[in-house]
Amino acid sequence: MSHEHVRGGFADGWFPVELSQHVAEGQVVQSMLHGQELALWRPLAGSVQAWENRCPHRSVRLTLGFVAGDQLVCRYHGWRYGSDGRCTRVPSTPALAPPPAACVRTYQCREADGVVWASLALAPRGYPPRVPGLASCRSFTLDRGVEALAAGIEAAGFECSGSPVVWRERETHGEAATLLLQPLNADTTCLWLLVADAMSAPRRLAVAHRIKALFNEELSHA
Repeated sequence: MSHEHVRGGFADGWFPVELSQHVAEGQVVQSMLHGQELALWRPLAGSVQAWENRCPHRSVRLTLGFVAGDQLVCRYHGWRYGSDGRCTRVPSTPALAPPPAACVRTYQCREADGVVWASLALAPRGYPPRVPGLASCRSFTLDRGVEALAAGIEAAGFECSGSPVVWRERETHGEAATLLLQPLNADTTCLWLLVADAMSAPRRLAVAHRIKALFNEELSHA
């Protein structure tokens, strides 16, 4: 995959923002993508939502709130929002319709193979990448922008796998790793390490140590 294609994919593609297992029914979880703070939440019967982490009433973080059925409730004044982001109820004026402008900014969000994927683009390209048969091992936060980190990953012997945020280690041994890139902001990237689902705990730990050492060395020479 060309570097031009990789750079273009960071503009309107899909990015990992959390693991599905960490966003249980009724929970609200904070994440970050391209400098935008996100509130990830799962209705009691539904798929994960990715919203701007800000109540339009007083700008309080929605991750301080809670889930009530299929709605997200702001902790500050109890304003409720439906799955489309529109306010459904204002407790202080229950007899009146909520203000039409009271609407949370929502983002595209999908789940695939145990990973929560999101995009800030209005119409992200294609579908979230697939990583079947893999399980999360651990994550690393690196003080490096996503494009520069992708170049370093390629130099370290990984191959881009259909998406500029998915990199697979060449099969030179039986413990190959897969890396997912989450750009937190312009200068920081979260690196999700995935390994074969059937890999034992001691082997997973060995892979995590190897990958950490690899990128500590790579980044020290950047």
